[in-house]
Amino acid sequence: MSNSSPTGKGSNPHRAVFLAYGNFASLPLKERILALQKSLIDDPDFFGFDTYALKHCQPTLLDAKENFTKWSLVIGSELCNKGGNLHGGAAATLLDYLTSTPLLTIAKEGFLDGGHVSRTITMSYLRPVPLGEKVTVECEVHQAGRNTANILGKIYNEAGKLCVTCVHDKAVFSSKGRDAKL
Repeated sequence: MSNSSPTGKGSNPHRAVFLAYGNFASLPLKERILALQKSLIDDPDFFGFDTYALKHCQPTLLDAKENFTKWSLVIGSELCNKGGNLHGGAAATLLDYLTSTPLLTIAKEGFLDGGHVSRTITMSYLRPVPLGEKVTVECEVHQAGRNTANILGKIYNEAGKLCVTCVHDKAVFSSKGRDAKL
């Protein structure tokens, strides 16, 4: 599997988006994030686990600045457990994707342009998020280097109460041809 192929099975969507634009680093931050989201949701040849969640909840990008993204979405039934609350696995899937997005706000040629994969994602479920709740998700890069990145994700309910948190550690791939040491 190639992590630098812009198309086809096994392509890394972060790298593919970076390659699809002649000067990715010159794009406004929101455009970078929306390009990644579009590449996952609109790909007719891919309908994977993460795409399913994203297509149904349709997260809206509220803010993107260096090291930070903020999203809004409504919790639909496809993301809920039998009890009518956000399923823990669905929360993990959403935060897995959404916490990856602020890395694009600091990516540049030779840094965070080769893609990345999850090493660990540690979830904490603090209060339930009921069906129909409009939530806000904040994602902030705490560390990003040549080999690893650490991002914090938080889901808030409509009342502004913290409901779910995650710490997401990523392995970072190089676009310079070095093999990752995983």
